[in-house]
Amino acid sequence: MDEVISRLNVGSDDVVHMVGIHGIGGIGKSTIARAVYNSISHHFEGFCCFLENVRENSRKYGLGHLQQMVLSDILGDEDFKLRNVSNGMPMIEQRLCSKKVLLVLDDVDKIEQLQAIAGAPNWFGLGSRVIITTRGLGLLKHHEVKRTYEVEELNDKEARELLCWNAFKTDKVDSRYTAILNRAVGYASRLPLALEVIGSNLFGKEDDECTRTLDRYDRFPDKKINDILKVSYDSLEEDEGNVFLDIACFFNGHKLADVEDILSAHYGVSVKYSIEELIGKSLIKIDGGLMTLHYLIQDMGREIVRLESPHEPGKRSRLWFCEDVVQVLNENKVRLILLV
Repeated sequence: MDEVISRLNVGSDDVVHMVGIHGIGGIGKSTIARAVYNSISHHFEGFCCFLENVRENSRKYGLGHLQQMVLSDILGDEDFKLRNVSNGMPMIEQRLCSKKVLLVLDDVDKIEQLQAIAGAPNWFGLGSRVIITTRGLGLLKHHEVKRTYEVEELNDKEARELLCWNAFKTDKVDSRYTAILNRAVGYASRLPLALEVIGSNLFGKEDDECTRTLDRYDRFPDKKINDILKVSYDSLEEDEGNVFLDIACFFNGHKLADVEDILSAHYGVSVKYSIEELIGKSLIKIDGGLMTLHYLIQDMGREIVRLESPHEPGKRSRLWFCEDVVQVLNENKVRLILLV
């Protein structure tokens, strides 16, 4: 919250600031945005709107509906009738350009959404603040949002505390659960969404039941966590999706230069653009020259490949477990071409 509020510079009423909050799915972008909104909304004389789930609602109801929601929330109960999205854009500018507003656009995934609802700072009166949450830093750059904050993972102490409150409704936990908590925090890799889901699944269970629950996570990722993370994958073009699956299955922690060389040779074209897109969508990071993925994102990618053929590894597009490779070779389901 402090990091975002410092970028908003709420006390300055002679400018309009747009601030982007970005990071992987489940990291806490919306939670932070809501907390900041509640903390500073009293500065805006009721001209406030927190527009939730922009990605999902724009697909369900259209951008025109979201434009109407923004105008209605900020200006009161007026019943706005917009003929189309193009009609709504000048309407927002006309009605809000003289008002100091606080607007949050939560879970934006396409530039068209920003262009339709918050096309430019001068759509809003001086002192206005627009907060945008998104998984894609590239989208913020495209919209020329210069003030951004990347949400960081929790540290080990914070992760353990969040897990305990969800699993036991207290931060004072019997010592016999220590190994279970350590294992759960390790699996969640300090991702808040994962900690909340795992904690809820452990709630009310004895230590042996908790162990069995975590054993299942070792075999199959939690569906709720996986589905939320998979949203970023589903937005990829085909080429980008293939590069992501290759990285998730084989190249986590490898040198960026080596990965680029290998994949460019495989696909016959440079994959630098695809890698840049994956970085922009918070699916991968480059850290000290190494390509890294959050372990739950790696699991998500591998689960996509596993589901291509859950029971017959030989029909999957990629194999990374030694056991699966041995099984496929033993069952003679692949043709070996030996190059001498």
